[in-house]
Parts: sequence; C-alpha cells; structure tokens
Amino acid sequence: MQRQAISSGVPSLLDRPVTAAEPVPEPAGRNWDLLPGLALVAALTATAWLLVNLPGFRLFGALALALVLGVATRTVIGARTWAVPGARFAAKRLLRLGVILLGVRLQMDLLVAAGPTALVLAFGAVLVCLAAMEPLGRLLGVAPGLRRTLAVGTGVCGASAIAAAAPVVNADDDEAAMAVGLVSLLGAAGVVAFSLLAEPLGLGERAYALVVGATLHEVGHVLAAGAAMGPAALDLATLVKLVRVALLAPALLLLGVLMQRTDPAAVTPASGSATDAALNTARRRRVLLPGFLVGFLLLGAARSAGLVPETWVTPLSTSSMLLTAAAMAGIGLGVDLAGLKRAGSRALLLAVAGFLASLVVAATVVFLAG
Repeated sequence: MQRQAISSGVPSLLDRPVTAAEPVPEPAGRNWDLLPGLALVAALTATAWLLVNLPGFRLFGALALALVLGVATRTVIGARTWAVPGARFAAKRLLRLGVILLGVRLQMDLLVAAGPTALVLAFGAVLVCLAAMEPLGRLLGVAPGLRRTLAVGTGVCGASAIAAAAPVVNADDDEAAMAVGLVSLLGAAGVVAFSLLAEPLGLGERAYALVVGATLHEVGHVLAAGAAMGPAALDLATLVKLVRVALLAPALLLLGVLMQRTDPAAVTPASGSATDAALNTARRRRVLLPGFLVGFLLLGAARSAGLVPETWVTPLSTSSMLLTAAAMAGIGLGVDLAGLKRAGSRALLLAVAGFLASLVVAATVVFLAG
C-alpha cells in the first residue's frame, strides 16, 4: 500500500478519511501526534483482551482478535489521518519490544528435558515448513513476505513468530495480517479436529500430545487441544511446543540466509563502490540479526541462566502479549482488504499445505519412535 504525504493546508484534516488517491502520511516527529492513534490501538487491544476470555473466542487468541478488530475498524471508519502515526508506532516500535519480551519464554534447558523424540519432532516441524513452503509458495505465486511469514507462523509459534519475522523478511502490513489470520484460523480448526478425532483414531496419550505439540500453531491452541486428553498430555504437548518457540531465533537467521540466496538484488551493490559495499554490509547485518532478535536471545539466555526471577516471568510474558496484540491492532488499522482478497485463495492453500506437511512429519516420527 503506497503512501504519500498530505498537504497540511487542507481544512478539517483530523476528521476526514484518506482516500485511495490520497494515501496516508508518514508519522510526524512530535510525540503528541502519536496519542490519538495509540488511544485507538489501546481500545482495540483492551477489547480483544476481554473477548478472548469469552466462549467461542478463546481459540483464536488475543493477537488474532486484535488484528481483526483493527481491520474492521479501518474498514468502517477508513484510514483516518489522526490515527496513522500512533498505529504505525504500535505496528513497528511496540512490536519489536513485544518480541524482545517474548524471550522470557525461551528456556534452553527445555531442549535437554524434551528428550530425543520431542526434539526431532520440534526440529522437523520447523525445518519442513521453512524448506517446503518457500518453493511451494513461489510455485503458487504467493508474495515472498507472505509465504515466509506463513512458514514461520506454521512451523514455530503462530502470530508471535509472524510478528517477529515480518521485519526480517520485509513483509508489509497486509502480508503480516494475512499470515496471522490464516494461522489463527487453521490453528483453531486444528484444536477442534484433534479434540474430536483423538479417540476415534485410537491415539494414545503420548502420541496425541507429541502430534499436537509439533503441529498446532499457537501456544494457546496447544493448551486447548492438549487439555482435551488430560493433564499429562497437556504437559508433554506444551513442552514440545515450547521447544518450537525456542527455535524462533534460528528460524529467523535461516530466513535471513535464505533471503540473501533467493533475493540477490537486495544484497548486491549496484555500482560496486566502497559506499555501496558498506551499505550492503549494513543491510545484510540487519536482515540476519536485527536488534530486537538480539534482545530476544539475551532475555532468553538470562532466563535460562536463572538471572530473571521467576516472579517476573508471568508479568513479562503478559506484557509481551499485550504489546504484540497492540502491534496487531496497529497493523490491522493499516490493512488494505482488497490486497488480502487478491492473495487469499493461494495463501490459504499454502497455509493448509504447510500444516499438513508438519502433520505428516509428526505422524512419521511418532510412528517410528513407537
């Protein structure tokens, strides 16, 4: 979605929507310009947080609900100029802070505690999604940012992973919104399917937990489906899922390398000058190891080393969810529904294929492990 600056001389600027011929402006530098948009984002986030506790909404999660509310608000009121700076601040700055705080859930000792089967499952699910969804997405004509965020969201941890991956793979707001919507929808459908089919298929408690933990998109999805088989299944499924969450940083680094190889124009200097080479080196470093990912890793390392008090873990984790939900609301306020419709069927097919691929990997590993 292209954007241009709007002349400040137009009357009633705060009240009129931005039309397609008159895209939204870049945020102004004054902090108070952020307040109206941030107030709207806060209201949408609070609404999503309340809705997620109601029956029927819990399966979709607060992040997806905040995104949907943002998109719905944009559709109803249009792209209001007064909301743009705050919405963009939430979508970019709050998003990065939320991802950093997500590191408090990164426990390296889980890799040891999970055991070989759970480790193979977690690694297999992540690798197959990254390896298979990239060429399939290219074959289907799915945009690079969308197919890569879908791959991370499917393989790692749903909307949170998509939020972290979007700036790494240069995905725009529309692509991030589409990816979040699809993984949230498929994850919710997966919860229902697993809960209903576990008994008819004769899945034992351990096999069920391993498959659920290795395939479902969000931590909330895994908790909901795992609980259907009992507390022991819930604990094992959650452990496998958290190992996948721990693989977020390696997955993003792998995507950075992938972008260098598949998009050489993005990292190759045009003229070969020393200045161009320096700029290219800086760009490559940003792709491979952005600052928010460093923060994510450092906080995870601190948690694993016991430097983060256990009493801080829940507040920091909740803060991460709140900030990321606010970012989703901000992203939703900038989404162009026409763009989503154009990519819809192909992206849905890719998302379903990725989920089925991870399911095949999980079933194969569980079968071989006995």
